[in-house]
Amino acid sequence: MLWNTRRHNLWIMLELVVITIVSWAIIDPLFVLKYNQSIPGGYDADGLYRLELVRNLTDTISVPLRDYERIMEELRNYRDIESATCVLRGAYPSSPGNNVSFVYKDTMKVPMSYIPFFPHSSFFQTWRFCSAKDGTWETLENTKFTSGTILMTEDAAKLLSNNKGDLVGKRVYGPDSAEMRVVGLVKPVKMRNSMQPYLIRFVPWLDKMPDWAFKHSVRIFFRTKSGVSEKHFMEEFMPWIDDHLVSGSLVFSKLAPFHLVQSESDIQEGVTNEIRMKYVLAYFFIINLLLAVSGTFWFHTRTRREEIGIRLSYGASPRGIYWMLIREAFVMTTVAVLIGCFLYFQWAYFEGLYKLNDNIPGNDNLYITNYFFYHFIIVTFIVYVLMLIVTWLGVYIPAHTISRISPVEILKDE
Repeated sequence: MLWNTRRHNLWIMLELVVITIVSWAIIDPLFVLKYNQSIPGGYDADGLYRLELVRNLTDTISVPLRDYERIMEELRNYRDIESATCVLRGAYPSSPGNNVSFVYKDTMKVPMSYIPFFPHSSFFQTWRFCSAKDGTWETLENTKFTSGTILMTEDAAKLLSNNKGDLVGKRVYGPDSAEMRVVGLVKPVKMRNSMQPYLIRFVPWLDKMPDWAFKHSVRIFFRTKSGVSEKHFMEEFMPWIDDHLVSGSLVFSKLAPFHLVQSESDIQEGVTNEIRMKYVLAYFFIINLLLAVSGTFWFHTRTRREEIGIRLSYGASPRGIYWMLIREAFVMTTVAVLIGCFLYFQWAYFEGLYKLNDNIPGNDNLYITNYFFYHFIIVTFIVYVLMLIVTWLGVYIPAHTISRISPVEILKDE
């Protein structure tokens, strides 16, 4: 009877090994996605809106620059708006594309995304990009910019300086060997919700809005005052648009809360579909895992009634029987997880672990998921805990029930 039980346990353990490998493949992407989403975005999307204006080709009298300046002034004076700024055609969080170029310092060469901005235009106040020095946007808004000066995200500065020190006040070189002086550092910024922060340099545009900017959609970002609800604001602001942005050289095109801009960006990049697919697979697998493993252990424990009856008749206590069954399940699960993770390790070592990547470089040294060893250990621990929970659910109830039945009743039935 004992040998038959052990042989049966071996088959169960082999089943657990296969389930462990499948669990690894399902949980690893979820861990990466959740970890990336937990990284601070580097800006505040709450209360942020994107207003798009297009060139009115039927108006040949108005001057686009004057209309633009008038619109910006009216937006800043609107009662529910705290600040407003404009971005030139280029990169910003959740933008359709990214401008990437290399920045050099000594022998280091680092690709960075490029964000142009107008100094002292409430750009940092509106976006809430914060200084790496003191964590406030005011420091960046009040920074003095001259020709050839730039800001850089802190993670980019660390990578470019090879972690040797602060780059503020130092010279770096951009495309065509153009010299640039770093005048401040910005906290890391996520350009995509489910990605890790990009390496970014902020380049001040010291001139007025160029004429070519009006040939395409003009994107204005503004932030509402604290406590203003989105529903209330949209209901009152749309009539204002009808009165102020339907004539002239620049007219209204689109208005969207920034969280919708983020969602639209994720859908266009294919990230949303990938995330949904990962979650659906995970939920489906976990439900089946719970039913399969719990059912297997439940049935296995119930088939040992005769053995339990004999042990009880020889003086074993119900508590001892219960903990014997729990220990067996614990040992089988532990051994199976170790074997399964070891087998998965052989594949992951050569193929790599899951990484949601859109070919835009970041500073991999700052995030756990980019360290193979820590990444592997954390996911292994999650898989192990999940397997223990599922196994315990399958053993607890039948073990608790059988250990308290009279040995006479068990042996009579058998």
